[in-house]
Amino acid sequence: MENQKAIVYTQENGNAAVCYPTGEISIEEVLAKDCPEGAIIVDDSVLPNEYNEFFDAWELDGDTIVINFDKAKEDKLNRFNIQALQEAQKRQLNELAGITNTLDNQAWTDSLNEIRNQINSATTLDELKGIVI
Repeated sequence: MENQKAIVYTQENGNAAVCYPTGEISIEEVLAKDCPEGAIIVDDSVLPNEYNEFFDAWELDGDTIVINFDKAKEDKLNRFNIQALQEAQKRQLNELAGITNTLDNQAWTDSLNEIRNQINSATTLDELKGIVI
C-alpha cells in the first residue's frame, strides 16, 4: 500500500494533530487554508503508528513526531485509574447484591498497586506498551 501524505501541527495543548485531507483540494491548499502556522506535510510512514496507544503524547519537534514519554506514562496511568474506578464500582455493586468478587479486597488492591508500580517504573515505550491494563 502506498504511503499517504498527512498534515501535522501542534495544537494549543501541545499535542500533535494529524490531518488527512479528503482529496477534494490539494494537500498544499488545505495546509494554506485550514492549518495553523508551523503545520507541515509529511509522509505518513514517518508517524510512530506502532505507538498509537500514546497518540495523546505525540508532539511535533521540528519536522519529526516524537513521543513525550512522561505524557505517555501519565496517560497510561490515567486510563488505568479510570478502569480501576469502574471495577471498584462493579465490586461495590457485587457486594451490595451479595455476589462474591473473584478477588478479595486486599488481593485486588495489591493487583492495582502492582500495575501502577509497573507503569511508574517503565523506562521505555515498549515496556509501557506491554503493560496490560
